[in-house]
Amino acid sequence: MNLLFPAGLAALVAIPVIILFHMRHTTPTRRPVPSLRFWEAANPRPADARRLRRPPLSLPLLLQIAAAALLAFALARPATAAQLTALAPGLHSEPRHLILLLDGSTSMSATSGAKSLSRWEAARLEALERLAPLRQGDVATVILMGTRPVTLTATDDASLIALRERLALVTQPGGRADLDAALALAGDLFLPNLDRQVVIISDGAITADPAVAAGVDAPVTLVIAGAADEDEERANLAVIDISARPSPSGDGTVGLYTSVANFGPRSLTVPVSLHGDGLEIGRSDVTIAGGGAVEPLRWLLPPGVAELTVRIEQAYSLSVDNTASLLPGEAATAAIAPRILLVSDLPGALARALQAIENVQLAIEPGDNLSAIAAGGYDLIVFDRTAPPTETLTKLDTASLWVGPPVGGPLATTEGIVDPKVTRVRAGDPLLAGVDLSGASFGPTPIFTLSAGNEEIVGSTDGPLLFRTEVNDQPAVVLTVDPETSNLPKRVAFPVLIANMVAALAPDGIPAAIPLGEPLVYEPRASTTSVEIVPPSSEPALLPVFSMKTEDENDVATGSVSRDVVYTDTGAAGVYTVTETDAAGIDLGTTHFVVNAGHLRESDL
Repeated sequence: MNLLFPAGLAALVAIPVIILFHMRHTTPTRRPVPSLRFWEAANPRPADARRLRRPPLSLPLLLQIAAAALLAFALARPATAAQLTALAPGLHSEPRHLILLLDGSTSMSATSGAKSLSRWEAARLEALERLAPLRQGDVATVILMGTRPVTLTATDDASLIALRERLALVTQPGGRADLDAALALAGDLFLPNLDRQVVIISDGAITADPAVAAGVDAPVTLVIAGAADEDEERANLAVIDISARPSPSGDGTVGLYTSVANFGPRSLTVPVSLHGDGLEIGRSDVTIAGGGAVEPLRWLLPPGVAELTVRIEQAYSLSVDNTASLLPGEAATAAIAPRILLVSDLPGALARALQAIENVQLAIEPGDNLSAIAAGGYDLIVFDRTAPPTETLTKLDTASLWVGPPVGGPLATTEGIVDPKVTRVRAGDPLLAGVDLSGASFGPTPIFTLSAGNEEIVGSTDGPLLFRTEVNDQPAVVLTVDPETSNLPKRVAFPVLIANMVAALAPDGIPAAIPLGEPLVYEPRASTTSVEIVPPSSEPALLPVFSMKTEDENDVATGSVSRDVVYTDTGAAGVYTVTETDAAGIDLGTTHFVVNAGHLRESDL
């Protein structure tokens, strides 16, 4: 029960007035008597004291008190919560906490044929309407669901106004909405003495774990905003995949592979075009069955194309996934590449193999240039038949590759030189991908011993030929044989093996394309201290690069280092620019990656 006008209860002051009137004696009737002698003896109290008496418990008194109480209660205008809702939707009397989970995923940008508003705009208007009745004492929390949840809160009149203004202008985050994370966050937002209500505003393309929903401990309402009722309005086609790779025929041509999905109920035939650097270089009419069927497409690419775009040449309610782009080859990854230092007194086959690897920056220094070796700033150091002194080796803080290491270096050996033959191979190891060692012969090689934690990849009867280890708590790979005294450099296996070892030790590059809403995770170059990422249509993000060494329970460094950069705002389709900078503010390189809107869940309306 609620009182719309509590001041009406002031009328209750009439009750003591009524009682006071009933306590007073009435004026007696004047009667002539012969004498007052006996009257005064019968009631000796003075006349002033006899004016008030105990309240008489009479029917008139009780009726008058009841009438005054009912009149005061009526003036206070009592109303139940149900009556308030019926009289004025949204009106409430008790302070409450309204939690709005607003879906901002990519599918919310779809529009229907009969309406000009997108689902996102309709959802935003619904949210503003829900916020309108809130007043001083209420609390509002808006959780904007997209690639990552964003929370907006208001606790008073001024902040409620600011929240409505911000919500009217906020851009759609895009990506994929995580309803479980948003419900878990809503469940943690408990404020005492406030009635909680959770409202989910979405197009319905979201799912929730029942256990997470049960943990909210508040009424949860789902509002479908802007969803189409007709099958034609829900029908959508999307380019959901695009990649470029060499043709399996081995003729040196590069093929573009893409897939188009039809989420409508019926089969459709649509024109699909391919554009290279803004010019149309291919077109095809594609027939795709309905119900989520996927049709693959393939084109042979002309050389030298820097940017490719596949486009469905027909408008649908969700237009953002009608195109998909790709930056093939060097246009995407050439500007940011691992820096490799080759330490060699006589560069030979190993130097040629390293120079043949694409997208690496190679520097060569002799073994006696200790200052250059210890200076750092490289992502990988390769020692070619040489080893630095111990005082220089202890200064190295990066991964290393050792090829034909000499006796007396940091790697343990036993006495003896042999001409080994391969007798053991670790099948399926990534270092041996595409490597065939059958028929390989090796010259005189020291016998190396494996320490605890080392992992043999290739071995002979006398000892390991290729193994993983650690040097200065950094990962290292050791090829014990000297390439110059073997037939390895004359075989295709050698450059492939060197490329595999570099790929295992040097930081990975940035992928040319990232799925919608998936985070970018990569390790910057060794001298990078900050990374700037510029999305297609929002503010740049500056991410610092930290080197974090783990410690054991005794606060002793274990040597594990993590420098990964994680960028999560990949909800907008388009080209993202990545720039690495060193401590002096000098740009170390710039590259790009693409996020395309086509997604099996978000494109299915």
